[in-house]
Amino acid sequence: MKVLVVEDVEAMRVQIKSLLRTFGLPKVTLCDSFRKAAVALDEAEFNLILCDWHLEGVNNGMDLLHHVRSVDKLKPIGFIMVTAEGTREMVIEAVKAGVDDYLLKPLTTAQIQDKVYGVLLRKKVL
Repeated sequence: MKVLVVEDVEAMRVQIKSLLRTFGLPKVTLCDSFRKAAVALDEAEFNLILCDWHLEGVNNGMDLLHHVRSVDKLKPIGFIMVTAEGTREMVIEAVKAGVDDYLLKPLTTAQIQDKVYGVLLRKKVL
C-alpha cells in the first residue's frame, strides 16, 4: 500500500505522514509541488493520493487531479483533496473532476483515518 502526499507546507506533510503511519500505512512518499508529484507518479505505483488544493507555483491540486484522471494507468488511484476551504463550489468542482473524497483542515486523526480507509475500501485496495 503506497500513499503519495502532495502538500507545499512541510509541517503539514510531516503531520500527514505521521498520522498515516500510526494507522498502518508506512509507505508514504512526500512531494511539495505538482511537478514533483508528476515525477513520483511516473516512477512508482501508488494506491492513494492526498493532495492539497492550494500548492505554490503555477499548478494546484486540481491540476494534479485532472492529470491523474487523464492518464489511464493513474485513473484507478484513489484521490483525496485536502483544503482549508470547503465551499460548496469547490467540492462540486472537485467531484466533477473525479475526486474520491476530501479533507477539511485542520485535520484530525479520526477524520484522516475515516476518509483514507473509506476511499481504499471503495477502490477495493483493502
